[in-house]
Amino acid sequence: MVMKMNRNSIRWRLPASYGVIALLAALSLGSVMLLVLRNYYARQEREYLLGNAIALQPILVQVMQSDPPEGLLQDQITAIAFLSQVQIRLLDSNENVIADSGIPDSNQAVAVAGGPAWDIPFFGSESASGPANGSEKRMSEKRMSIVIYSEETSDRMLFRKEIPYSGPAPQPDVILPVSASPYGYVFVERSQSDPARRSSQVANIPLTASDGSLLGELEFSNGPSYGADIIGSVTRAWLLASVFAVVIAALAGWFASKSVTRPVLALEKATRQMEQGDLHARVDLREERQEEFLSLANSFNGMAAQVEQTISTLREFVADAAHELHTPLTALLANIELAHDEKNASTRTRYLSRAQEQGQRLEVLVQNLLDLSRIEAAESKSMFAPVDLLQLAHEVGEQFASRAEQANRLFSMKLPEERVAVQGSETQLRQIAINLLENALKFTPAGGWISLHLEHALDQVTLTVSDSGIGIPPDDLPHLFERFHRGRNASEYPGNGLGLAIVKAIVEAHQGNVAVQSEPMRGTSIAVSLPVA
Repeated sequence: MVMKMNRNSIRWRLPASYGVIALLAALSLGSVMLLVLRNYYARQEREYLLGNAIALQPILVQVMQSDPPEGLLQDQITAIAFLSQVQIRLLDSNENVIADSGIPDSNQAVAVAGGPAWDIPFFGSESASGPANGSEKRMSEKRMSIVIYSEETSDRMLFRKEIPYSGPAPQPDVILPVSASPYGYVFVERSQSDPARRSSQVANIPLTASDGSLLGELEFSNGPSYGADIIGSVTRAWLLASVFAVVIAALAGWFASKSVTRPVLALEKATRQMEQGDLHARVDLREERQEEFLSLANSFNGMAAQVEQTISTLREFVADAAHELHTPLTALLANIELAHDEKNASTRTRYLSRAQEQGQRLEVLVQNLLDLSRIEAAESKSMFAPVDLLQLAHEVGEQFASRAEQANRLFSMKLPEERVAVQGSETQLRQIAINLLENALKFTPAGGWISLHLEHALDQVTLTVSDSGIGIPPDDLPHLFERFHRGRNASEYPGNGLGLAIVKAIVEAHQGNVAVQSEPMRGTSIAVSLPVA
């Protein structure tokens, strides 16, 4: 039978549970990882801004104290902002903006390599209109100038560097595009970096004059977002890995659910077979590796066997009881009817006496059947307690010694001197001795002998009842302990064939065994062995 796939089935819920667990684990780990990365790169970005601000601080203090010409601070701030790829704002002591580089553009400059150097002031060394000391300065040695101009306005110089040069004069106009990126600048026509991807960190440091007065404040912001690309790549990889982990976990849950539901379905199938009347149905999980399922299958099979045995016993009991009850009940009804129609008082009394005998026979038969059913159902095992078998055998033996003497039979007992205890029901153990001695007394003719022997050896005790009676035919021995079975040579004796069946059931309930030795006309010996408590 196939289990329906619905939201309440293990086949659906187990993969879903695996997937949810994998998703939660991936979300937790990914969140922690991204948080750590963000904090790390945020710290790096702030240290970058703060380090540049600290390095620029003394230079700007010097420039601001030297009364720079208009526009010089803006040009210098713009050049430094391009080189460091940050936005720089210079504020006065009243927090008014003196210079603002703005957010660096990704394509804002060109580099020009020229011929003999000319004087261009930078970083306060000289003014923009001429030499700082009022005299024109010319260099006697050959130099090459590398100048970076703004792409928007070619007259706006961002950077200049003069280097000694001894070779032939280079071309006067060698132009190289310079494109900015969050990590510096590259020599390409257009940068592919995203200029909008900037750090949110801000670094502020005060600008203090030599006399301790506050000149203003230097603010670095919108610096390179070092971790943006890495965090983005990690995030995409994490999302992909999370999806992959959820899928793998769901597949693992699916296969796990199959291994879980397979034995469950086998149990369900066997249960339904038993429900439909197939009491032979069993669960075969010999290939199952899970010890718990093997234990469950063994328990189920044991229960099924017990149910089958109980049902079979009940069916046999009903059939046998119906058969055995039918004869005395028919005789009882017949005698009652005859007594009802009989006019003669003595004859009517005889019919009623016969009816009474049949009624007593029915009573004994019903009582024996009830006793047998209770024993086979193991109702009394919970009441087991240590029983002194020596005292029990002595009491029953004394009772039957008197009856044997009255019936002209020789009765003997051989009992040990020490106490012998077994775990069981005293009432049932007493019934074993009574049933065996009853049969011995019934089937032993006058002048014969009966013996009761109790022997203790190692971990078991044996109760043996022997007689010199009529014996049991060999053909009847295999069926001796079956319910309602009576030997061919016992038809002339009263009985219902339940005495030895009760003995067998009690012995098995006490984890013992029973053995029989008999020969026709030479007597019978029945030995019951029980484990010592």
